[in-house]
Amino acid sequence: MENEIYEPDIISVNDEDGNELLFELLERYESDEDVYVAITEYREDDEDIVEGDFEVIVLKVVEDENGDEYLEEIQDDMEYEQVSDILMAKVEEKYEVEYFEPEQ
Repeated sequence: MENEIYEPDIISVNDEDGNELLFELLERYESDEDVYVAITEYREDDEDIVEGDFEVIVLKVVEDENGDEYLEEIQDDMEYEQVSDILMAKVEEKYEVEYFEPEQ
């Protein structure tokens, strides 16, 4: 496992203006009813990744009437807190990092 090559899962998202943005899928969590993801802005340069302090974004995967999936913000604060705690614990464990929750 010493020379294991890291291959990130890249998600392409179009913003409201039609611009393509690339995000790295850090972790995925499925509850009984919903699917959630933790993503961060994708960086190709190793130095950017190491030096960067990237925000982790937690979103809900939603399916429209055509069966197409898209990502949306979690509107319910309690739902967000629960899902965010689960996903961040998974991210911390997987990547051996610690994120500190800012004091409210």
